[in-house]
Amino acid sequence: MRIKRMTATFGALEGAVLEPGEGLTVVTAPNEAGKSTWAGFLKAMLYGIDTRERDKTGFLADKTRYAPWSGAAMSGELELDWEGKEITLRRFPARTSPFGGFEAVYTATGDPVPGLAAANAGERLTGVSREVYLRSAFVGQGGAAIGASRELEARVAALATSGEEDVSCSAVERTLKDWRNRRRANRANGLIPELEGERSELDAALGEMEQARRRRTEAEQELERLEGKRRELQGDLEIWARIERHELNRRYGEAYLEWEKAKANLPKEEPHPVFGAMSGEEAWAFAQGKQQERDAALEENRRKKAERAELEASCARWRRESVVGGAVAAALLLALIVGLAAGGGQHWQPFALLGLAAAAAALFLFSNLRCQREARRSLEGLAPVPVPEGEDWLAQAAEYRETLAAAQQARAAADAARRRVDDLAAQGGQLFDTLEMLYPPTGSRAETAARLAAVEGELARVQKELAHCEGALAQMGGPEDMEARRDEVNRALDRRLEEYDALSVALDALAAANSALRERFSPALNRAAGELFAALTGGRWDRLALARDFTAQAGERDGTLPRSWLALSAGTAEQLYLAVRLAICRLTAPDAPLVLDDALCAFDDARMALALSCLRALGRERQILLFSCQGREAAWAQAHGVPVIEL
Repeated sequence: MRIKRMTATFGALEGAVLEPGEGLTVVTAPNEAGKSTWAGFLKAMLYGIDTRERDKTGFLADKTRYAPWSGAAMSGELELDWEGKEITLRRFPARTSPFGGFEAVYTATGDPVPGLAAANAGERLTGVSREVYLRSAFVGQGGAAIGASRELEARVAALATSGEEDVSCSAVERTLKDWRNRRRANRANGLIPELEGERSELDAALGEMEQARRRRTEAEQELERLEGKRRELQGDLEIWARIERHELNRRYGEAYLEWEKAKANLPKEEPHPVFGAMSGEEAWAFAQGKQQERDAALEENRRKKAERAELEASCARWRRESVVGGAVAAALLLALIVGLAAGGGQHWQPFALLGLAAAAAALFLFSNLRCQREARRSLEGLAPVPVPEGEDWLAQAAEYRETLAAAQQARAAADAARRRVDDLAAQGGQLFDTLEMLYPPTGSRAETAARLAAVEGELARVQKELAHCEGALAQMGGPEDMEARRDEVNRALDRRLEEYDALSVALDALAAANSALRERFSPALNRAAGELFAALTGGRWDRLALARDFTAQAGERDGTLPRSWLALSAGTAEQLYLAVRLAICRLTAPDAPLVLDDALCAFDDARMALALSCLRALGRERQILLFSCQGREAAWAQAHGVPVIEL
């Protein structure tokens, strides 16, 4: 695979174009000019952008880091030679994914390239997955060191030991362990624990079934006993009910006789000869009125009698005075007449006095007669008033009230007797009864009812227990099926245990074989990396040993003991891991373009020159893009005929 042209609207790049050469190309520019952005663009064009990444503290996801500064949509085009044909890759926005759209076409015709899709384009074009590419052919800023990667380890080990990409001791070991883990990963996971668990469950289920059968038998026996006890107690309650009916009928009969007697004692409803149908209070008020009338008449007659006696005495006195007055007046008048007749005209004064006396006596007589006439008229107005009959009204009223109270009591007693009869009749009382002889049970009715309630509660519990047992047995099915399944499980368990033992033996054999393979793996990769390390260091360091996790040790040409990379200077350590990168890249990704982003910053001029010479030699095999912020790489490249692109 060879890159011909890259066009990017990506981060700081806005429609920018980059056309690298076929071998080593040095791309130079100052910091912040877009070198790392071009490296990130190539990676994104090959493998896409993971939209699941999220921004975190101190970290920006690629979809945020490379969003175009201009605000335009993220897009790009990659023209390249692949398998002898010119093709063009394009990525662009799709729905909510900023770089999710994809197309791969033949550059000349525009026809789609079969088999290339957004998900697999990078792996198809470079021959390696994204993880292997980033750990071998893509060296970012300060990223020369290689961390442990199971996928990279498996690929390198497979190529270095067997020469086949599809064969890996790690993969076979993982497969065998997966098979063995499927049988037993630990005490709880795997087919063997599942079968053991199922066998335990079957044993437990068979035990539960036996217990359920035993509980069902016990429940049936207890149910039969309790039902007999319930029938016995119900019979006792029936006897108590009949005894109570007898007692009720007896009390009803007594109440009925009492009612009949009360009705017979009721007084006849006849009006009173004096008070008629008056109430007791009305009769008492009526008697009080009659008594007051009689007392008032008697008092009036006493008053009139006294006034009459007084008037009669006055009349007698007046009559006496009238007689005396009349005699005096007659005498005076007679004397006057006699005197006048005797010729007493010469002495008139005495005769005048006699006349005046006679006139006074006549006037007195006349006044007295008038008083007598008025007294007689007053006596006529003092006739006695009629007096009511002298009956004892209050006594009669009291007797009448007592009679009414007695009648009221009799009626109340009759009503109470009737209500008692009605109440007992409502309870079922009747006048007729059987003549059977009944003997009460040993316990009282309340005790019998309480015992029956307890028995019925126990019956309900036992019935529920029986139903539960029957339901459990129905759900469990027949024991024959469980026993047959247990036999199947035992056979399957024996087979899985044999397989587990066989896989354990195979893993032990594989471990021995892997040791032999690693004896081939280490020298192959170490030899290739050592040769490159010697070239990068001018022959000072000619030995290199890599562990399986890619930690390294280096040996000097004249040295005796190897040194850990941690003990090397920063420049030498960078040379070491660049050599490892190049060796691994040659083994794992021979068709992928090699990208180096400021990978030589830690090198002095001499180390840089050695590294560029090595890269130029490797450029005969593959395309290499070296991004640099320093002018010395560009100067060396121009002096040695290596293409230089200034951004």
